[in-house]
Amino acid sequence: MGFDRDGFVSECASAVKAGDPLGAGVGQLLERAISDPNSIEAEIGDRTTVPSMIVWHRSDEMTIFHMVWPPGVDLFAHDHNMWAAIGVYGGREDNQFYDLRPDGRIEPSTGKTLTRGDTANLGIDVVHSVSNPTREWSAAIHVYGGDYFAVPRTMWRGDTLEPAPLDSALISQAVELAAESARTTSERNPEV
Repeated sequence: MGFDRDGFVSECASAVKAGDPLGAGVGQLLERAISDPNSIEAEIGDRTTVPSMIVWHRSDEMTIFHMVWPPGVDLFAHDHNMWAAIGVYGGREDNQFYDLRPDGRIEPSTGKTLTRGDTANLGIDVVHSVSNPTREWSAAIHVYGGDYFAVPRTMWRGDTLEPAPLDSALISQAVELAAESARTTSERNPEV
C-alpha cells in the first residue's frame, strides 16, 4: 500500500481535532508516512528541478505542505510560533537551533541533520535555520499546528542576529538563488 496524501491529511486533521497540542500524534503519523519514502515519491513525483512549497491543507488549526529545497540553500534563522513536525523523504536538511536571549537576539545551541526517513518535532518556541549543504534536492512534508501563513513570525539575519519581522520575499529569493545555482552547476557538470 502506497502513500495516500488525502488520507494522511485526514489523519492529521483528526489527531489535531482530538487534542494534539504539541503535535506528538501528528509526528507519529508523519514518521509512519515517511517510513516508505519510495511510495511518497511515487505519489508526488519528481523533486529534482524546481523548488516548491505546495500547500496540501490550510486551516486555523493546521497547515500541511510539501517542501522541496534546492542544493546549497541556506536560510536564515526564524521561528514558527507554533509546533511543527517535519519529515524528510529525500535528500538532507540541516537544522541549526538557537537559544533566544533576553535582548531578543539568538545564539546557536544544538543542531540536527535530517536525511531520508528522518523526522523532527519542533516545539512552539523553537528558533532554527535550515540548510541543504548537499548537491541533491531535498524533499519533506511539513505539518504545523496552526495557520502557518497568518501567524506573525520573526527572522534573524546577518552577523548581529537582530530580530526583525519575517519577510517571506527574502525566503523566496534565497531559495530561488540556490535553485538557479544548482541548475547552472548541473548544466556545467551533468554527471554531478
